[in-house]
Amino acid sequence: MIYSDDELDTGENENQESYTISGRDSVVFAIDCCKEMFESCNDEESPFSRVITAIHDMYLNKIITSDKDLHGIIFFGTEKSKNSSDLSNIYVWQNFDVPCVESIMQLRQSQETDWNTFNTEYGSKPDHQISDVLWACLNMFSGTTYKLSSKTLLLFTWNDDPHFGNNNARKRAKAKAGDLHEHDIDVQVLSFNSNFKHEKFYKDIVSDPTTIGDMANPLNSIMNLYSYLMRKCSKQRALTRIPFRLAKGVEMSVGVYTVARRATKASAVLLDSETNKQAHLHTNHVDTNTAEILMPSDIKLLQTWAGQDIVFEKEEVENIKKIEKLGLTVLGFKSRNKAIKLWYHVRTAQFIYPDDSTVKGSNTLFTALLTKCLEKDVVAICCYVPRANSAPKMVALLPQKEEIDDKTSEQIKPPGFYVIFLPYADDIRKVDINKTNTRATDEQVAAAEAMIKRLRFTYDPDNFDNPALQTHYKNLEAMALEKDEPDPIEDHTIPDFERITRKAGAQIQAFKDLVFSPGYDPTQKPLTKRKAGGTGDAVVKKVKPETSQINVQEYVTDNKLGKLTVQVLKEICKEHNIQASGKKADIIAAISDHFQGL
Repeated sequence: MIYSDDELDTGENENQESYTISGRDSVVFAIDCCKEMFESCNDEESPFSRVITAIHDMYLNKIITSDKDLHGIIFFGTEKSKNSSDLSNIYVWQNFDVPCVESIMQLRQSQETDWNTFNTEYGSKPDHQISDVLWACLNMFSGTTYKLSSKTLLLFTWNDDPHFGNNNARKRAKAKAGDLHEHDIDVQVLSFNSNFKHEKFYKDIVSDPTTIGDMANPLNSIMNLYSYLMRKCSKQRALTRIPFRLAKGVEMSVGVYTVARRATKASAVLLDSETNKQAHLHTNHVDTNTAEILMPSDIKLLQTWAGQDIVFEKEEVENIKKIEKLGLTVLGFKSRNKAIKLWYHVRTAQFIYPDDSTVKGSNTLFTALLTKCLEKDVVAICCYVPRANSAPKMVALLPQKEEIDDKTSEQIKPPGFYVIFLPYADDIRKVDINKTNTRATDEQVAAAEAMIKRLRFTYDPDNFDNPALQTHYKNLEAMALEKDEPDPIEDHTIPDFERITRKAGAQIQAFKDLVFSPGYDPTQKPLTKRKAGGTGDAVVKKVKPETSQINVQEYVTDNKLGKLTVQVLKEICKEHNIQASGKKADIIAAISDHFQGL
């Protein structure tokens, strides 16, 4: 079976950045249940309540955005025990599974639990073994049959030295932590204790000791614990991992990440009307003559040149598109101010970070390149091929230095390079601006500046949620939790006219008096258009495309029919009594056959 390039697209959509993620994210929360975790400070929630509330909000988010991720909750330091290995003082409160209505309702009911209530139900025994806690968490990760792409253990505790004076217990905990690290489990230890010091014990437990800061109070300084946990548990996934070539024989590996993307509603899925289970589409190409299912090797591609059909194999088309090697290839370096302009915006930038798992030493080489680019204030001009069949693009690698928050020791900006897509000469156009004799006076400009100055505020995109998306998520949440009606949302995109008037009312009125004529009301609705046919109304008629001046025979000979629009092609068929329908390629083929037979 032979298809034309218009019918069977073997390329890729450059604007589409969808990719398949192998495996599920997983998080286990291990919570210390000592008395200090239930004590409130300054009329605030207790640490235990804050943790339970944050996990509850995470679950609500997960059932909408990532309903296949696995989570589990363990209490340690309890008198009661419940776990698969019969370990003492460890209680598996919620099994390792996807969030469901029951688990969310259990979290909601436990948000206001006080010490007396908890101690009555579960008891307390401070003399617990951290090695047993780590063992129980490892069993939860190992006991699932699902493939896990990331494994994170968040351990909330109060005591920074639980095995003081007990070297055997410290050694057992350190050995068990090593087992978790070997299984690629990211262990993070968090505390609400203002005097908590990781160096006493937990520096040998966490996965990355270099991230431990000297902060006195890591969690109490964070107002929104839910957002903090979401950042801790969310794993940045690389769009792709590609080679980065600096010169001949000098190569490293980097991961490409998306900096920002538009938040959209999840795409609809097909359901079986009888079982209500998700239905999957499978497409087969069938020979119209024999009704046999075609294999990929049976499908050919063709392109018509000078009236002849040139047949290509699918592999040949793919090889034609491979102009450059996959990855980033450095072409040279240029001053940052000369290479990047504000109007050089072709598409959203990407970000690259070294991948030492693919090529050893990538971190060292990448860090050296980043340091030198920052010192010399230059960018690297590269040829960028993100995927095998992608067209090469010219990009500039803009270096970024790491920034750490002084209060929370949290990373604000990661070190790496932004991939800035550079425009070609054809992408930059000169805009003709019609000059007018009417210009604002200095007094009007000063009034506008004063008005704008009063209306300025510190913009934070996190303060403005998309009301349409929030309404959609609240409706899904109400369905999942079987609520009578969804929770109301607050639309922060609606202007606060009362505050605007209070803050800049005088400046706005002064600007209106200087610019607009007396009696002008900017809030008045514009006049609606009258129906065509009335007095003074212009009736717009559709203009048929002019085909009389087109030399169709010349277009057929030079194989230029593809440059004409479908509407023009249909008019040509109508004038010459050519029977054609379907796609543009079918119409072109019918016209070509007609004129070649003359």
